[in-house]
Amino acid sequence: MVEPLLLANLGGEEPGPRPKNLSPRVAALAEAWRGLFVPPAFRWLEGAEAAAWWNDPASESAAEAAGRTLLGAPADVALRVHDKGWASAVAREEWLDPRILRGIPEVLSSEQLTSPEAPALLSAVLERWPEWARRDFTLKPRIGSSGRGRVAGRDGRITPELLGALPRLAGAGGAILEPWLDRLADASAQLSIDADGSVTLLGTLEMVVTPSGGILGHRGEFDSRGRPRSGLPEEEALREAAGACGVAAARDGYRGPCGIDAFVFEDPESRDRTFRPLVECNARFTGGIVAIGHLRRSLPTIKQRLGLAPGDLFHFYVGLDAPPGGWPDQDGGGGWFLPLLDDTTAERIGAQPGLWVHPDRSVLDRALVPAPS
Repeated sequence: MVEPLLLANLGGEEPGPRPKNLSPRVAALAEAWRGLFVPPAFRWLEGAEAAAWWNDPASESAAEAAGRTLLGAPADVALRVHDKGWASAVAREEWLDPRILRGIPEVLSSEQLTSPEAPALLSAVLERWPEWARRDFTLKPRIGSSGRGRVAGRDGRITPELLGALPRLAGAGGAILEPWLDRLADASAQLSIDADGSVTLLGTLEMVVTPSGGILGHRGEFDSRGRPRSGLPEEEALREAAGACGVAAARDGYRGPCGIDAFVFEDPESRDRTFRPLVECNARFTGGIVAIGHLRRSLPTIKQRLGLAPGDLFHFYVGLDAPPGGWPDQDGGGGWFLPLLDDTTAERIGAQPGLWVHPDRSVLDRALVPAPS
């Protein structure tokens, strides 16, 4: 068996055998991703000659230069599906947006953002929004992740700071103008699309994120078959949206791993708990796929140590570093803990990702809450 060529281009840098100049958490994610391949954590990774975190032109060129076939879709297809404008169109076509958001998010092209008419266009969009939507809004890049590059606005005003960001946003494939919402929970669904276009739902997860949207880890619950789900009340809506998005991606030629992001928010009018099941499609590997892969690989040990049986639901957290409450000893205080990196690698990158499994959700809840300042 030939060891696959792994191009960990998480930070957007030129692909290489090891990530460079990444934050500790992102570097930990890159190392944990590499750990999925030998032995393969998923059937669809078996026999992979080369794989990249996401298939961009530089990754295609690197794989071609090495004489390897790159796993997944061509770069142009991956970029098209990764575009937030693509996900917005799918959400409209499938009636996935919650009622209060229907017809509000505005997808803007690079040409529109660089046009002399851009200020008037933005003002016209904001003017037709309801008052609650204009109060706090954001302009976010169509190509990007983890909340990077977005610009905040308030009270429907087009400020010099917002106008100054338009050229940068134009270089990121355009932007989406939408209201800023008070998020109550973040969720994701992870998929793989086979060569024949068939879509497999790998699992759903609750995401643990920073206030700015940076990923800290994933959590959820799983059964004796190792099937993960978010544990959120919106689980079924999330699964339906994932299926619709996966079918649309396959129809448009995408193959390989992908995931969708979703979130729960407070309706600004009714104050009801409301769900937005499709915010974007990440047409690449994701932190959620890494989490599910390591959970699946650990399932035999979990069954042996904790007696997981049919009908049981256990809870888990996969973090890119220790949570505020710290990682437990290996016995997990009645559960089980697995470091995802050896001590030497963890010390080198400055983070220790890990998998913590426990039969009691409240134990994980307490560990994930920051201590009072």
